[in-house]
Amino acid sequence: MMPEEWPIAAPAADPPVEPARPAGSNRLATVRRDFFLDPAARLSEQERALMNAMLDDLVATLADEIIAALPSGLDAIGSDGHEPLIARLRGSGLLDRPGLVALLLRRADEQRLAAALDFRAAPGRAPLIQRWVADKDADLAAGAMALVIARGRRRDRFGQPRLLFDDLPAEEAVAIVNLVAAGLRIPLRAHPAIDRALADAAESLLARHDEGLRMDAQLAGLVRLLERAGRLDDRLVEDAASEGEIALLSAIVARRAGIPEARVWDHLIAGADGRLTLLARLAGLGRSTAARLVAELSPLTGIADPAAEMARFDRTGAEAIEDTRGEWRLPPEYSAAREALRG
Repeated sequence: MMPEEWPIAAPAADPPVEPARPAGSNRLATVRRDFFLDPAARLSEQERALMNAMLDDLVATLADEIIAALPSGLDAIGSDGHEPLIARLRGSGLLDRPGLVALLLRRADEQRLAAALDFRAAPGRAPLIQRWVADKDADLAAGAMALVIARGRRRDRFGQPRLLFDDLPAEEAVAIVNLVAAGLRIPLRAHPAIDRALADAAESLLARHDEGLRMDAQLAGLVRLLERAGRLDDRLVEDAASEGEIALLSAIVARRAGIPEARVWDHLIAGADGRLTLLARLAGLGRSTAARLVAELSPLTGIADPAAEMARFDRTGAEAIEDTRGEWRLPPEYSAAREALRG
């Protein structure tokens, strides 16, 4: 059973609604959008709080990096704290970027699923990735250690997930760093050197951005090492699912199926109507492993009838599998353009 509550990042991440609200006509546009949203797609309060906390932490961290790169004499920048900056950026609406919000949602989903599975290792047995740190394969051990360290950096003092600068795709990094830099300038409009200094500081920060350090990239690297060592078998899939390693499971299935990991993730967290069993067929999983995967994830992915899902697994033919594989290997930009032209 999925718990009703799961840990959130900080009590202040989602502040309570104040008794004094704006006048009704001023709220109407927001209320109308909110009122007609699909309840199944809306964020839970826990998800909203965690995403808010990660976004605020990211903005504050980028602001600190930019301020640190400014020349002396501009010490007043940021002296009013991060809260006014975050409020300005939120109010501008410019943080509403699909790539950024998708990444925040991905991290919230990972946390939700991991908390729901609530894996506890048997006495004397370390979690899956930590076991590989002592592996006799030196490359695999080094890759596992790098991932353990990377995960540690992506936890705050409460043990909740953080989003780091390097986790941002390049396009999002450019947009958000420049947005934060411009947001820092607002309180000092009259300063003659501020624009050049902030632009240079943003450029310096962006020069250090390394997409190879993204969590997804590091997971994919570890999976390639596992494949090279001949470890990407069905047993590993079962272990990853049972131990709540959902992000690792997604990367393993993507590698075995030869399809983009983003496609796998979308079907993994919403596995009903044959989506999870389709992934199992694409990855070439045995029937017993597919059944165990469905049993482990059914309560979390909307599967009401595991037996019916396994019937779908049995009915799906090889031709349909290869057609799907070919479709999913197309560049997403091409697929989006094709669908737009059809519509």
